[in-house]
Amino acid sequence: MMIEEVQARLRAAQAQVGREGRFALTLTLNGREDCYITHWFRPDPHAFEDCRAVGSGTVADCLAALDRYVAANRKAAAPASAEAPALMAAE
Repeated sequence: MMIEEVQARLRAAQAQVGREGRFALTLTLNGREDCYITHWFRPDPHAFEDCRAVGSGTVADCLAALDRYVAANRKAAAPASAEAPALMAAE
């Protein structure tokens, strides 16, 4: 799998959880093919950033864990009327 494919999967996951926070992929450099994915986010706009472990192991293990994490934390799509509030003025 190419890094561009992994980046695309991380961006898609980010969009599905409501663009809150960021995902980080870390690869080990000790001769093994281990990695882990974490989700960094702010639970409150004025809080310090927090981190949740998403998955670890091989890249395939991490991406499978990412899919499960997104499925459990997916934000519901906002109704069309709630996307952009309209301003109206009366004369």
